[in-house]
Amino acid sequence: MYHHYRRFFTNKVAFVKVASLSLFLQHSVIASEVYSTDTVVVTGTKTERNLLDVPVRTEVVTREQLQESHARDLAEGLKNVPGVMIKPIHGKTGQEIWLQGFDANRVLVLIDGLPVSASTGSSVDLTQISVADVDHVEIVKGSVSALYGSEAMGGVVNIITVKSKPGSSYQITVDGGGYGQDNVTDDVFNDKHVNLFLQHDTGTWFTALSADLRDKGGSRLQPDAWDYEGASGDKMNVSLDLGYHFDNGATLLFKPSYYRESVVQNFSTFTPGFGDIYKIKNEDATRKNITMSFDTPIWGDGKLSTWYIHEQFIDETSQDVVSTATKDQERYGESNFDKAEMQLDKNITDNHLLTLGVVAMRSDLQQKQIIKNVTVDEIGGKKERQNIEFYAQDDIFVGDTLEVLPGLRYQYDSDFGGYLAPKINLMYGPDWIANADLKWRLGLGHGYRVPTLKERHYVFDHSALGYMVIGNPDLLPETSNSVQFGGELNTEKFRADINFYYNDIDNLITTTLDQNASNSTGLSIFSYDNIGEAITQGVDISTGYLFSDNFDTQLSYTYLQSEDKETGLVLTNRPEHLAKLQFSYKVPVIASTFSVYGNYQSKEYIDVDNLITSPEYSTFDFKINTSLDHGITLFMGVDNLTDTVRDTPSTGQDLRPDVGRFVYVGFRVNG
Repeated sequence: MYHHYRRFFTNKVAFVKVASLSLFLQHSVIASEVYSTDTVVVTGTKTERNLLDVPVRTEVVTREQLQESHARDLAEGLKNVPGVMIKPIHGKTGQEIWLQGFDANRVLVLIDGLPVSASTGSSVDLTQISVADVDHVEIVKGSVSALYGSEAMGGVVNIITVKSKPGSSYQITVDGGGYGQDNVTDDVFNDKHVNLFLQHDTGTWFTALSADLRDKGGSRLQPDAWDYEGASGDKMNVSLDLGYHFDNGATLLFKPSYYRESVVQNFSTFTPGFGDIYKIKNEDATRKNITMSFDTPIWGDGKLSTWYIHEQFIDETSQDVVSTATKDQERYGESNFDKAEMQLDKNITDNHLLTLGVVAMRSDLQQKQIIKNVTVDEIGGKKERQNIEFYAQDDIFVGDTLEVLPGLRYQYDSDFGGYLAPKINLMYGPDWIANADLKWRLGLGHGYRVPTLKERHYVFDHSALGYMVIGNPDLLPETSNSVQFGGELNTEKFRADINFYYNDIDNLITTTLDQNASNSTGLSIFSYDNIGEAITQGVDISTGYLFSDNFDTQLSYTYLQSEDKETGLVLTNRPEHLAKLQFSYKVPVIASTFSVYGNYQSKEYIDVDNLITSPEYSTFDFKINTSLDHGITLFMGVDNLTDTVRDTPSTGQDLRPDVGRFVYVGFRVNG
């Protein structure tokens, strides 16, 4: 391991160049958002802390940013965050998040600290998560927060919803747009979207209703072609908060939620002697969730938090050759999980905050295929898993400038036994610069991840597309060692941030081609396997400057190096360079804000032998927001302004966007 640390910190010319670039950017005062001093976050420490004073590096997307960028779902809301890669889910509709070279299977997605079930494979589809009731989103990268357990090896994304406040309020958003000649429908508003958020709080009882509806007409890159690159269908999110405030400051909350989607995608496959065979892929998915939580003061300045969640996810898919009378393939998959947690926070002394917690979880998975009305169990009955976890953390303040945050988590899994994962964070805030807030942060963490039930047992069958991915019951748990080190400088108008990271991973789980099975079936048969050791390392730089009340800029750059240590080759789907920018200009005389968002990523390897690359590309989005009286905002935008798309027909070797320029208009009413 010393060899890799030494190479990372001393022998890479690229990092010297990056450090020089950082200094240039700081002197050029081009920067990311200057955060409000009252921004409160909870993810890094599992306790409420001011963003500028939290010892675990945390990035935030605010409600205002979500609205200014016209985000319709969480995927759109996170695509401009420095160092974040939003990628399409392979073989499915939807998008997922990658952090620091870790794929979405290793990034834990939470809503108010509670887990969201994976919709496909073992990753969460971000397009299924509405932002109608989101107050802000917190992102912690790497395994430096051991308090979240197995699924958080690559990081945590925590969606914090709007909290009730006395009185009533509402928000309604309506928008629609199209892809021009790429529209599947003849309607100008090929895609339509509406969301509603209502809340009422009497001071004792409170309730909130959030609803989000989206209708997509579908899009294609070749006019009048059969194939849809952008699926058509509809999605619906509904959630209800019912709660009570007690006189002693305790809060009881009951929250049911429901998600449904029904999407369709046309595709074709070429068969020698027959030509293109037209096919249709259908997917119907539902997620039902019930959450109950209770928070109360205890023992003076202590706090006890408890919650329970039950979630069921059902995914029904089918693939059908249009010219035949029967469906080729129908599949039913169902997963359930129950999880409960209790956490105690207590000040031991004036400079010690102790956090203790216990978590219990069970999950199950079943999958069936229907062939000519005959049901076939594909995984040998229902598969189940249980685990129990304990965690402890001590937040220690050493004087006014140093904070030390050690912690550990013990996990006992019904299939893999017990494991202890420690971590420690340090933050140093010297008073070196007048009228500025400077923080240095160091995080060391050990990650541990057991294979999911889907990775071990799921049959991801796309025979109609020529491949299958089969679970492997013999998978071993993954482990990682993570180092995060960086500094952050904030003034009234300026912010600069640089963070170096290093992740050393053992028994990395990935998909590999089973050549023998492929030869015998005529399909490409993939299975999950442990590939041994891998590293991801690099640096995130973000800077920003508020030139005036009307003009601000943001710029970020990420360098990522990944390596399979057994072969010395680059890991697939991990571009080396990622850059993002934003310019916003307000015109007070017309109460309007004009914004441009840009994203660039370099080429990426798509095969393990590093022989095939997907091209580098850039995209730009243009947004306008105009404020009117009575809480009304009119907005319009153009996503993918330059119409950057992959080659057609698809060869599977081009990972550029598969949907083109999207033009839309809308309005928002607040009251």
